[in-house]
Amino acid sequence: MKLIAIGDLHGRDVWKKVDTASADKIIFLGDYTDSCQGFTDIIIYRNLVEIIYLKQANPDKVVLLIGNHDAQYLHYPDYGCSGFRFNAQPALTALFTEHKSQFQIAYQQGQHLFTHAGVSNGWYEHVRASVEQMDAEVPLADRLNAMHQCEKTAHFLFEVGRVRGGSHPHGGPIWADRTETLHGHLTGYQQVVGHSPVSYITTVGDAISSITYCDVTQTRPKFYETTLPD
Repeated sequence: MKLIAIGDLHGRDVWKKVDTASADKIIFLGDYTDSCQGFTDIIIYRNLVEIIYLKQANPDKVVLLIGNHDAQYLHYPDYGCSGFRFNAQPALTALFTEHKSQFQIAYQQGQHLFTHAGVSNGWYEHVRASVEQMDAEVPLADRLNAMHQCEKTAHFLFEVGRVRGGSHPHGGPIWADRTETLHGHLTGYQQVVGHSPVSYITTVGDAISSITYCDVTQTRPKFYETTLPD
C-alpha cells in the first residue's frame, strides 16, 4: 500500500501536484485554513472546497485530518488560535459543518499513526487516566476519532500545552508542539504529522518508535511517501 501525506496547506494548492492515481491513500494532515502568505479568504475557501470534492470523488483513498486552524471554524466559537479570520468564519464554519463527516482526527495503518500534531507519551498517559475508552483494544486512531464524537471527551484532543501558550501540561494531537513530541513521541508507533514547520521532511526515532514532521509546503512542494503492507 502506497501512502502519501500532505502537510499544512493554509490555502496553498500544491496538493494538486500529487499523482492521485499512483497512491492507495492520500492523507491531508490538516490546516487548510488561515494564511500568513497573503492568500485571500476566497482563495482559501475555494481551495478547501476542491479538497472536499477530491475526498468525495475518492472516499476510500483520501483522508482529511483536522488541524488546529481548522478546529476553530469547525467548532466555532471554541478552540480559537492565531490567524483566525472573522470575516471568513461564517462561510468556513458552514462548509466544515456541512461536510463534518468527511473529516477526522487520526488515521492509522498498522503502527503508522497520522494526526495533525502528534501524540506524546505525556498527553497519552494523562488522557488514559481520564478517558475510559483509551484502554479499549482497538486501533489508537479509532479511539481518538471516537473521542472527537463524544462531547465529554472531545476537549482533550484540543488541549494546548504551556509551550504553545496554553494551560495544560501537554498538547493534544491537534496542538502538540515539536518540543513535546521530538523526544516524547508515543512509544510503539511510527507517527506522521504536520503542524510544526520544518525545512525538510524530517524523521526522528527508530524502528520501534518514530515521528516524521511534514510541514514543509510553505517552502517546497514536497510530500511524505511510504509503502506499507496492506
